[in-house]
Amino acid sequence: MIKPDKKIHCMGKRPMCWLCLLLMAGIWLGDLTGVMPIKSISSSQPAQQAAVYGQIYQYYYSENSVGICLKNVYLESQTNLYSHQTEKKTKPWGQTMVYMQEESDTSLPLGTWIRVKGKLQAIEGPRNPGEFDGRLYYQTRKIDYRMSGQELTVCKRQTWYLRESLRQIREALVHSLKRAAPKQAGMFCAMITGEKSLLKQEEKNLLAVGSLSHIISISGMHLSLLGMLCFHLLQRLRMSILSASVCSVMLMLFYGMLTGESVSAMRALGMFALAMAAKAVGRSYDLLSALALSAILLLLDNPAYLYYSGFLLSCGCICAVGVLLPQMQAILSLKKLGQALLTGFALQAATLPLVAWFYCEIPLYGIWINLLVIPTLAIVLVSGVLGAAVGIWQVSAAKILLFPGCILIQGYQFLCELARKLPGAVWIVGQPKKWQILLYYGLLAAGCLLGKAAAKKALKSEKKETRQKEKIPRRLVGIAVFLIFWCAGTLLMCHRFRMCMEITCLDVGQGDSAVVCTPQGECYLIDGGSSSQKKVGQYRILPFLKSQGVSQIDVAFVSHTDADHINGIEELLQMIQTGQTSLRIDCLVLPRLSGKDEGQQRLAALARQDGTAVRYMKAGEQVTADGIRWRALSPLENNQSDDINENSLVLLLESGSFRGLFTGDIGEEQEERLSGHLMDCDFLKVAHHGSRYSTGNRFLQEVRPKLAVASASATNTYGHPHPDTLKRLKENNCYVFLTKDSGAVTLKAEDETVKVETYLSD
Repeated sequence: MIKPDKKIHCMGKRPMCWLCLLLMAGIWLGDLTGVMPIKSISSSQPAQQAAVYGQIYQYYYSENSVGICLKNVYLESQTNLYSHQTEKKTKPWGQTMVYMQEESDTSLPLGTWIRVKGKLQAIEGPRNPGEFDGRLYYQTRKIDYRMSGQELTVCKRQTWYLRESLRQIREALVHSLKRAAPKQAGMFCAMITGEKSLLKQEEKNLLAVGSLSHIISISGMHLSLLGMLCFHLLQRLRMSILSASVCSVMLMLFYGMLTGESVSAMRALGMFALAMAAKAVGRSYDLLSALALSAILLLLDNPAYLYYSGFLLSCGCICAVGVLLPQMQAILSLKKLGQALLTGFALQAATLPLVAWFYCEIPLYGIWINLLVIPTLAIVLVSGVLGAAVGIWQVSAAKILLFPGCILIQGYQFLCELARKLPGAVWIVGQPKKWQILLYYGLLAAGCLLGKAAAKKALKSEKKETRQKEKIPRRLVGIAVFLIFWCAGTLLMCHRFRMCMEITCLDVGQGDSAVVCTPQGECYLIDGGSSSQKKVGQYRILPFLKSQGVSQIDVAFVSHTDADHINGIEELLQMIQTGQTSLRIDCLVLPRLSGKDEGQQRLAALARQDGTAVRYMKAGEQVTADGIRWRALSPLENNQSDDINENSLVLLLESGSFRGLFTGDIGEEQEERLSGHLMDCDFLKVAHHGSRYSTGNRFLQEVRPKLAVASASATNTYGHPHPDTLKRLKENNCYVFLTKDSGAVTLKAEDETVKVETYLSD
């Protein structure tokens, strides 16, 4: 790894660092004021049939499709389709990612002009707190639109020879690793070529438990190790320092292009080039100044990097080595093993708020696992590179070269599996507020300054002849001061301050899911499913729960067993069973029905396998906790319907003076049966996604809700929510929020008032 020059300590001698900070502040203010918007909100819009014309820039692989990134794209108008032969250009379009089902399209070389017909759509941003920001992810790759390709036509064969050669080398290396090390091919390909399509989700989750996700990303560690190895090998071949430096930088540039040009790799390439330049001209190299210059160049190229996890975590790790580590070394001097431990701790401490912000959970054993993994990572990289290269011609020899790397990868997986079985492997902390992050870094800085001062004072108090003997014990005074401040900052940052009960109706597309969190730390889930969103439990419900710091659902209520109400809960239970999440569900509540329901039986069996208690409720029964009560109004024991929707579990939530009604998918038939058992409510979860045949006038006159939320997809074909239903709600003086327009809707019930917050701007 490249180390900083120890002669430079003062930030005043680092004008590049100040310039970088000013640029970051300027980009943030520009986005905040709307002068240069980056994180603009996009509403859910249906895909439209269109045709685009452009050059193939990159390929991205997945299990069922291949993504073709198009550059120099033109959108064809409906009246005058663009044709390359006639040179009739229309308005330039943003870069577009085209997803095709046929992998045969990858035979086309990069640079080829193609025309694709399909369904075109602007890339949508997150619609719930904690949800992955797909739009920002694509923004960092300068991709503005996505298309489900249906028909592809080659318009002009043209080749970008350098890029295409690097792509062919990458595919040859991937094929070589698949033949020589089939079991570890996914890990090797991700670590060496940046190709992650062979990695299973289970493997990614396992690495996350051990805080090893960074080893499958082409990062500064990979590029620095390989770059310095190339430099020393070239010097062994008696090349001059200048020639070896230039060749090493060029090789790493090609390697960065081969692996997909990730932001962390480009940041590392810039710093590596500066380090080689410093060696070539005999000048000193400053780590932080090099980081600042690399960051400036990246941000000028794409300001969206300012919000991107890869950029911030990559820069955060360098800041940990360049800023925090020297301060900690001044407090406590340690030998080699202690230095390694101190470096690992500095990395964890510096990036802790970033990890909490982006992932909402912290692997508690990650520092210890990384201490064992990082020193051996160079062996895996060298073994993988040599094995992959040799395997293009000779598989048997490649297997021998890959053997050390295979053994170490198995060791990494064993360590992660062991960590997963230990108690508290992953701490779900939730997403901290910005003020909590600032407070954390403030206390961290104060701990460093006061810890250094305490250590120096303790040393000076000793006599000269005994100073060396008492050095380490006295220095512990300084580290104790530092740890007190760091622990205080960590606890304050990770604590979720909730002053009142919050009800969040999630946007799950065409489905239903609501989460209730109380100031006492209890959490209740009411339904969780979708018929329009794939893996809704993994990608929408779980991220929200994690963002709120929820590690345990006290009760999960299921209104009925239609897929759009339970498939997300099924996913969560399966993930709990396979150890893919540290979330736990204490109790599952199902409606008590007179007949058999296969969906109920399947869901109950799955819950029991996870150790989740299963309970059945009917009208008149209730669940109570501190300051909150859930009363079941339906299903009625002796008046059940043949329609599963009409037998939905209807719940009345009571907390102080607040009342909320969750109605599942009941229609007017069941509403009539409930007449006389209803009462005024502050909040209504509109039944059956706002169907025309529910939420009737008589029902509304009995419930008289002040606020209502209807959950439905903007692209649903059922007409939900129906205009007649919305009209009835408004005529009864009820203010209505639609998840298809507002994203997640959160109600905060405090004293006699209810405040409403929408995730998207209306």
